[in-house]
Amino acid sequence: MRYFDRENYRIVQIETKTTPEFWDALWSYTATPFDGDNLQMENFVTRYTKKYLSPDDGLILEGCCGRGKHVAELVSHGYRCIGIDYAPATVKETSHTYPQLDIRLGDVRRLGFETDTFAGYWSLGVIEHYWEGYRQIVSEMERVIRPNGYLFLTFPSISLLRKVKIIMGKYPLIGSGNEPDGFYQFILDKRKVMLDIQRFGFQLVYSSRLDGIKGVKSELHLFSKVLQSLYDYRGKSIPVKAIRSLLSILLSVFAEHATLLIFVRKNGSKNQT
Repeated sequence: MRYFDRENYRIVQIETKTTPEFWDALWSYTATPFDGDNLQMENFVTRYTKKYLSPDDGLILEGCCGRGKHVAELVSHGYRCIGIDYAPATVKETSHTYPQLDIRLGDVRRLGFETDTFAGYWSLGVIEHYWEGYRQIVSEMERVIRPNGYLFLTFPSISLLRKVKIIMGKYPLIGSGNEPDGFYQFILDKRKVMLDIQRFGFQLVYSSRLDGIKGVKSELHLFSKVLQSLYDYRGKSIPVKAIRSLLSILLSVFAEHATLLIFVRKNGSKNQT
């Protein structure tokens, strides 16, 4: 169920509270093994990383890395990468299954790394899961990313379609006080996120809308069944994959599910909050 927090202009999604135990259960159920051939293929994370960083630039961190697939992808493309997650069973199982990966137990709000350690930091769908907000997470990002290093950030965002639904009153209102039972995530205003992060000394260098198919199927239930089958397709048909890719791009113009923001940490920047 989704609600609208008018005071903070964000959508509140109520499902299941995201605890370490929740993520352990989710990853144990949904994670699939990855092999070397798949890792060598160009993918979302490696494609954008290569635009801004080379393997010689230094360490990359992925916060809340789950089963370490993106860490493995980066390593297979020559990068040195560390993944952290606060789900203990997931970290233990991943470290056992893939001992060649550097996967550690950690909390993105209190990183156990020295200042200016990383050339890059990937945060894929993390900041939206904390009722108290993402200020502490971004503060740690600013601390551990070196000057002229890059932050790669994705989060669910308020698309044009969702803005129309807000205006039409399609989301019941909710207050911004105590955390409600079953809080799962926020769907955030991309401009507010951008401005908040820039206050920590980051400069935006790239922005992109992501996942138009998911953005439509989750908001317009009339189309959810047919779009879900396309979204879940795991076959090898190149035409089907091409149609899915093109449709997702087209739909993301007005109905993206998430946003990618890439920032560079300005040289000599300081926490400005």
